Amino acid sequence: MSTTRISNRNVAQADDSRGPGIKIYLAFIPWVMFTLVAQHSTLKWAAIAALAVSVAIALPSLLKGRPKLLEIGAVLAFAGFTVVALNDPGASEWVTRYARAIAAAMLALIAFGSLLVVPFTEQYARESVPRQFWSSPRFQRLNRQLTLMWALVFTAMVPAHVIAGAIDTPRANLIFNWAIPIVLIVWAAKRTAKVSDAPAQEA
Repeated sequence: MSTTRISNRNVAQADDSRGPGIKIYLAFIPWVMFTLVAQHSTLKWAAIAALAVSVAIALPSLLKGRPKLLEIGAVLAFAGFTVVALNDPGASEWVTRYARAIAAAMLALIAFGSLLVVPFTEQYARESVPRQFWSSPRFQRLNRQLTLMWALVFTAMVPAHVIAGAIDTPRANLIFNWAIPIVLIVWAAKRTAKVSDAPAQEA
């Protein structure tokens, strides 16, 4: 009987400590695509490509009645980029130069904004956690911490992208548009993975 109680407690700890999992990274694809295409093409094609992908990623959640803030935010952001690129050539030149900084700032705003409603990582974690654990203090605390961490990472990327746009040299592009953001994202992904792997370690 005692063993059963201990086992049930371990299962509960495993369930309410689960992180957002791998699906959260699918939501980052439009942002990565936007950066890659903008690097080698025009703002117009980067925005259109990212908008198409973001709609495709957001649609399944919308059809299930479980829209995700990060996915909806991406659709709105790239719709805005597309409108600017198609209707204001003068503004699009400036936007192209600082597009990555603007995108990172939008991601930061989405992440910080989600803390006022449902942390965006929690929306993904709920897909692999039973409903009875959604109100668990531990589950909510872990996801608030993860969301805040990602929000700060996105915020830290903004000045790096601004510096790259201001200097506008191949070396600055490599360091500030790619090296620094990649290091920050890899660090955040590893921190997120530790939480996601916690159930397996505790089981």
